[in-house]
Amino acid sequence: MKKLIPFFFFVFIFLCSSVFAQIRIFGDDDDSTGVDCSYQSLDLGYNEAGISFGNSPRWNGLRFNFSDCGIEEINGINITLWAPENNPGSRIRGIAFGLAPFAGTLQGISIGIAASVAENRMQGINIGGLAVVSQGNVEGLNIGGLAVVAQRNLKGFNFGGLAVVAQGNLSGINLGTLATVSQGNQLGINIGGLAVVAQGELKGLNIGGVAAVAQGDLYGLNFGGLAVVAQGELKGINFGGAAVVTQQDLTGINIGGLAVVSQGEMKGINFGGLAVVAQGDIYGLNQALLAVYSQKKIKGFNLVGYKTEADEFKGLNLTVGWTKVNVMRGVSISAYNKIQDTQHGLSIGIFNFAESLDGVQIGLINIAKNNEGWAKVLPIFNCHFD
Repeated sequence: MKKLIPFFFFVFIFLCSSVFAQIRIFGDDDDSTGVDCSYQSLDLGYNEAGISFGNSPRWNGLRFNFSDCGIEEINGINITLWAPENNPGSRIRGIAFGLAPFAGTLQGISIGIAASVAENRMQGINIGGLAVVSQGNVEGLNIGGLAVVAQRNLKGFNFGGLAVVAQGNLSGINLGTLATVSQGNQLGINIGGLAVVAQGELKGLNIGGVAAVAQGDLYGLNFGGLAVVAQGELKGINFGGAAVVTQQDLTGINIGGLAVVSQGEMKGINFGGLAVVAQGDIYGLNQALLAVYSQKKIKGFNLVGYKTEADEFKGLNLTVGWTKVNVMRGVSISAYNKIQDTQHGLSIGIFNFAESLDGVQIGLINIAKNNEGWAKVLPIFNCHFD
């Protein structure tokens, strides 16, 4: 699972970068000469306001330019025809339209035929025919034909034709045809055609065509075509076509086509097509075709095909095949009830065994080893009360 996130970042950032690889957007760190900009312009107005044709570095109003280079601040409508040069520390407020609008900060509406790009921050409505990309935060309505990518936080409504990617937190409504991916937390509505992946927490409505994966906690309504996986706690309504898996506690309504697995406690309604397995306690309603297994306690209602196994069971257990527990408290109905320590309550089956019986056994053969003489093994009925 740890390898998934770097993989997604590599693929999608590579795709976005290749889109405008020939455009010198963020400059060249190895180029000590910098960019030589010409600031020639035809200005119709007064005091840097009005209509400007050319590379005016500061302007308020309507501005037309072939390619921005070394601009400082533009307020109004900025229209460019070609790829920008380096514009460190620049700011565009208003409407930016062109092949690839770029500034240190973009605020307002930016529409790029190829891409909309910011070095530090983007706020507002940002649309890129191929991508919306920022080395800083992105906030607002963001639509990228291939991807929406932020090297920091990404907030708002975000749609990427392939992916929505944030190296920080991702929050809002996030739709990626292939994936939504964050190295931080994901909060909100997150839908990825293949996967929803967070290196931090994943909270909200999370739908991954193949998987929903979090290296932190995973909370909310979570759907994975194959799996829902968390390395932290998993809480909410969780459905995995093959499995629901967590390395910590699992709480809520948990449905795994093949299995529901927790390395911690499991609480709620737990349905595993084949198995429900926990290293900690299991509480609630548990159903599986093959087995419900806990290294500790199972408390609640069990409906199992083949086997129930735990250190202790408390509640109502309906297992077609075999129940194997050390301590049983309640009612267990199974073909073979094997209570290796103490039974408190009622067991019904073909064969019932209790090392120490404090209750009733009903079955073809009933063994209570703490009874004396002939009462240790009885047909039909056996009992012992401390």
